[in-house]
Amino acid sequence: MRFDRFTIRGQEAVQEAIGVAERQQNQQVEPEHLLAAMLEQKEGIVRPILGKIGANAQTVLADIQAAIEKFPKVSGGQQYFSSRTNTIFQEAQKEAEKMQDEYLSTEHLLLTIAA
Repeated sequence: MRFDRFTIRGQEAVQEAIGVAERQQNQQVEPEHLLAAMLEQKEGIVRPILGKIGANAQTVLADIQAAIEKFPKVSGGQQYFSSRTNTIFQEAQKEAEKMQDEYLSTEHLLLTIAA
């Protein structure tokens, strides 16, 4: 995946997902880490989108954090993207192409995770 094809917010979300995984001592960066990172973006679009569909972003974040707590923990090592996360990136790229968007954004990631 070419991260230079992500919007700034998308790049920030990916970097923060790695940080979430690292803080939680999870070696694999999972889609849940990515969604948690996007939900924590103060000026991101994910929270407003969830609000528009009637979802409570805080409740979704709490549920995601509970799921992350269940992931295996390891000491040391390098974080890497799980096969599920790589699939999300690939499908989000297809979504961006379908929408004729040049860059992959958090909206594309959210649509793909939701699917």
